[in-house]
Amino acid sequence: MQQVRVVCPVLSVPFTLSGEVDYESFRNLVQWIISCGAESVLMFGVASENVKLSDPEREKLLEILVEEKRKASLTIVASVADHSLELAVIRARKYEAMGADFINILPPSFFAPSAEQILEHLRGILAGVKVPVIIQHLPQAGGMEDVAVLAQLSNEFPNLSMIKCEANPPSASIARVKELTNGVVGTLIGWGGIFWAEGVQAGALGVQPGCALTDAYIWAQRALDTGDFMEFEKRVNRFIPWISLWITNLEQLIAIEKSILQRRGIIATGYCRRPTTSWDVAIEKTIDEAMIFLEQIA
Repeated sequence: MQQVRVVCPVLSVPFTLSGEVDYESFRNLVQWIISCGAESVLMFGVASENVKLSDPEREKLLEILVEEKRKASLTIVASVADHSLELAVIRARKYEAMGADFINILPPSFFAPSAEQILEHLRGILAGVKVPVIIQHLPQAGGMEDVAVLAQLSNEFPNLSMIKCEANPPSASIARVKELTNGVVGTLIGWGGIFWAEGVQAGALGVQPGCALTDAYIWAQRALDTGDFMEFEKRVNRFIPWISLWITNLEQLIAIEKSILQRRGIIATGYCRRPTTSWDVAIEKTIDEAMIFLEQIA
């Protein structure tokens, strides 16, 4: 079973100052991500402002991503976050037909569906596509509490490839999935990678952070690739404290990521569709520090 490994950034969606999708900036962003050495990306995640996109916008963005994939052998993970099972299956099949290599499922949480309803949703999508599937385990957002229930779906669906473990902290979930599936189902770390080091020790195969610091995450990954865990931790600790601060408010993290991408000249504006948020002088100082750090490791 194909699996996503190492650093798989979640793509931001650039907008013009009038709030329209900036497709040119998006293509530039994808090309920059590839130049950093990323082998895979996640599209339509929370950091993509997915809930603020229309279906035609999503499809055009995915078309551009697939075009760039063909030039660089990029692996595309397309996230399906519809609350309705019927709509989720339609979208998953659409993304598969368009060229997505993986389908990522964000389980429904609106109005607190029961465990049985969540499982029905997951089973419907797993049965509806042929490509490998990743399920997000996000209990703090109202998702399935017990990761074991998700892992056991691999007994019914061989295309369940991975579980993205986003409990805080995720180490116990990662180890549990590995134990229950004998390593057949891999695990990814989400939530900005703030528990990346602990997750690696528990057996996670990769991390899915935001994309503005993709080169920093890959810089840390290179130390891990050589087997130097101490150097890996040292590198991670250079930038993860900023991520840990920014992610206390998800809208803030999204906006900061886009501000950094703009400052780096990768996208034209840092505009976020509303509702969005701002930050204070103390946060602005950490962004300035991050920009200096990124120049140092370039």
